[in-house]
Amino acid sequence: MLYFKSIINKALLYTLGFILIFTSCNSDNNTSEVNLMDIASGTSVAFVYSDQKLQDFFVQPNKAFVSGYFYFEEDLAEDIIFGLDIEWLEGVDNPLHFEGADWMSLVGITRKGILWFPVGSSEIFQGTPNTDLNWEIRDLGINLDPNNWYKMTVECDFDKREFISVKIEGNGINTTKDISGFLLEYPNFAPFDKPSLTFYTFAIRSKEFASDNNGGTKVYFDDIEGGIFIGNSFETIFSNGFENQTEILDIPVTLPTIKLDNVNENFWYFENDIAKIKINSTYTNNGSKSIECDATLVAQ
Repeated sequence: MLYFKSIINKALLYTLGFILIFTSCNSDNNTSEVNLMDIASGTSVAFVYSDQKLQDFFVQPNKAFVSGYFYFEEDLAEDIIFGLDIEWLEGVDNPLHFEGADWMSLVGITRKGILWFPVGSSEIFQGTPNTDLNWEIRDLGINLDPNNWYKMTVECDFDKREFISVKIEGNGINTTKDISGFLLEYPNFAPFDKPSLTFYTFAIRSKEFASDNNGGTKVYFDDIEGGIFIGNSFETIFSNGFENQTEILDIPVTLPTIKLDNVNENFWYFENDIAKIKINSTYTNNGSKSIECDATLVAQ
């Protein structure tokens, strides 16, 4: 398990939190020795930022959540990690804590019920991104069956910059894991001009851990929602079932600073250069579309 942990560190360092997009922005990046052909990522991202309630939230952050449904076929490999993520990008113009800070509350799971979530440290609260992710691993004691839709809900507290919980529901399963007190990770500098909340679906795989590259690699997601805590309850500020687009596009990146106004809200983008994702109509929880996240390894 410790070996697996080190491999996933390398994989997620490149596949989540905009690392691929912004490598050129960080002259101190020392991870170029990782061979990107050894990992696979199917990761989507959507942005929300303009609502006045969000503007108030960025000044005084609070609790937040992301939820969504996932589905996989009979042959999904046991080493595929898949799940959801909600991140708060502080922006560079007038950050609350640090210029370009990216607070990540990512949670992944395997079909065998093994939970993975990267946690931060006191050092990152001094403003230094952590390029060596530190993982907590929990066995939920459940097995997820293929050909069923399950719902995952991740809650975090962006004020404390801590996790709260993760919940898995569906097919007779209803389990909540308390992960409160674990700090959120700050994995990299994200040079958007203004703050945003971002929502992600993902599936990842490492060549070094995969058993002869066998097994299926596709996980499907549908009906993604996200919200923030207002008053005494959560209020949904993002709801997307992939019904309103037919293709995925690249994030419109301009350097050294990315103009958030050029990024469409409530639209799914490729999260990085190696993301393998597409709109799908074969499996849906509701409506006629979902998203397919594919962690197929590419032959060198």
